[in-house]
Amino acid sequence: MKKSTSVLLIATLFFTACKKDSSTKTSSTFTASVNGQATTFNVFQATLLRSTGDNEKRMDIAGTSTDGSKQFIITLGIETATGNGMTVKSYVLNAFPEDDPSTPNIDESATTQGFTTYSTKMSGGGWLTDVYNEQGLFNLSSCDSTNHIISGTFQTTLRDMTSGDIVVDIKDGKMSNIKYTVMN
Repeated sequence: MKKSTSVLLIATLFFTACKKDSSTKTSSTFTASVNGQATTFNVFQATLLRSTGDNEKRMDIAGTSTDGSKQFIITLGIETATGNGMTVKSYVLNAFPEDDPSTPNIDESATTQGFTTYSTKMSGGGWLTDVYNEQGLFNLSSCDSTNHIISGTFQTTLRDMTSGDIVVDIKDGKMSNIKYTVMN
């Protein structure tokens, strides 16, 4: 009886020691309020692409809403090709920054560190993607470059390029422990 109790105790200790830490559990969804409606997105792609020739890298996290009606892609960029992760910091989301004519020697696009792509499902099955003037922020709170896991919060406002009217307002965006793939 003593021997079987010892074996049971050792087996219990072994499986407990090998149990995965729940703090590193990866997620395949992210959430946000889209025009006031709580929305969950299923991640279908999360990749880090490096370009050593241009000395830069780009992170793309893409998801489709659980009801299948929306796609949302967050793209972040940084000017270094080294490493398997992104720098933990706040990234300005603005694909088209206004050019200040009083500063002709300054490239305002250098302040842009990311942008989003928002698409809606068409009745025929394809996706409608429009171009918006964007003002937003993605706060990358953690990036585990060894295990390829990121977390962060985001918000952005997408405006019509002509009228300036708000078309899509995204608030309270959150992603936790999203697993990504390093492409090169």
